[in-house]
Amino acid sequence: MSSQNALIVGQQDIADDLRFGLGKPDSGWNLYFVANGGEALAALQDKNYDLMVTDLSLSDMEAADLLSKAREIQPGAVRFVLTADDNRERILRAVAQSHQFIAKPIKIETLRMQISNSLALRTVLTDDKLHARISQIRTLPTLPSIYNQLVAEMQSETASMQKVANLIKQDVSITAKLLQMTNSAFFGVSTRVENPLQAANMLGMDTVKSLVLTAGVFSQFDDPGLPGFSIESIYNHSLAVGTSARHYANAFGLGRKQAEDALMAGMLHDIGKLVMMTNFREELSQSIQIAEQQKIPMHAAEKQVLGVSHCEIGAHLLSLWGLSDLILEAVTLHDTPAKSTCPMVNILASVHIANAFDHDQNLPDRDPKFTHADTEYLTKLGLAGQLPYLRTLAGTAK
Repeated sequence: MSSQNALIVGQQDIADDLRFGLGKPDSGWNLYFVANGGEALAALQDKNYDLMVTDLSLSDMEAADLLSKAREIQPGAVRFVLTADDNRERILRAVAQSHQFIAKPIKIETLRMQISNSLALRTVLTDDKLHARISQIRTLPTLPSIYNQLVAEMQSETASMQKVANLIKQDVSITAKLLQMTNSAFFGVSTRVENPLQAANMLGMDTVKSLVLTAGVFSQFDDPGLPGFSIESIYNHSLAVGTSARHYANAFGLGRKQAEDALMAGMLHDIGKLVMMTNFREELSQSIQIAEQQKIPMHAAEKQVLGVSHCEIGAHLLSLWGLSDLILEAVTLHDTPAKSTCPMVNILASVHIANAFDHDQNLPDRDPKFTHADTEYLTKLGLAGQLPYLRTLAGTAK
């Protein structure tokens, strides 16, 4: 296993624990410790790092400023904040510049697992430049109509958290970012949060308001005018797939928790398309042309151009943000579920069927026998014969 480099900034109080837990010979990590932001910037100029872990409170500069400069110097480094500081203003300033917050005290094994999960999908993105471009993403496009309603509700004297949460769950970008924050372990959550209302309640109205209005996390969308692509169509499709995926998860008897995960996975499954629309416009335009000329699916055309598709790009970003493995699997494989190493009736199956059926409904003059679903994969799961019944469920899920 090739070794990886980690830069640890201002963590003197747990330096020995980190050396023992992350830096032991079989860990695959080389640890480099510096005392403050200035030393960290010098180190970043001298060596390539896969990971940077900094304290929120540094002696010579704000962590947000260090993270911002680190992002410019080494955009491919995954950025963690490990701190006992509870200053919400500092936290919100650093949110847009980091991938995850982690609260001290923390068990070293837990930290190792979170780091491993965040870097797991990096093996899919073998191009370092591509990884760096995704790692430095800090803003996601929001749907203007939803964003404006959300701002109006939060600024109202009678603002309701339920109304705020209902608006948030219609916005793919804000949902993803809220889940990143609440699952960062900074807020002391012992179980993973995958529900927008739970996340909003946990953060509180003031924090949600600060995040949405002042943290610089979300951007108003500049439509590139690409044929067949619009933020509205992606949002509408994502919401439809999320709703149907939860419906299928319930029908398959997966349980309430997995049904909520299926909703989130379905809602977030095409977040890679939002990333491509804002950060890979030239490659997306090329992919559209190839898909039309060769009559192949978009994900196949994207792989010709980038080596990966929007599926892997979206999953990689969400892995950096700390979302659960089951959601990441569904996002990664929603177009190619047969690549699953352990095919079973689960969240991936629910999202794949929901995604395929929604695409089927939007085909002009479609053959009712045709489906975007992978029937060979569904046959392995024992579901191929149930497709007509599952189609009837799709109508009741709206």
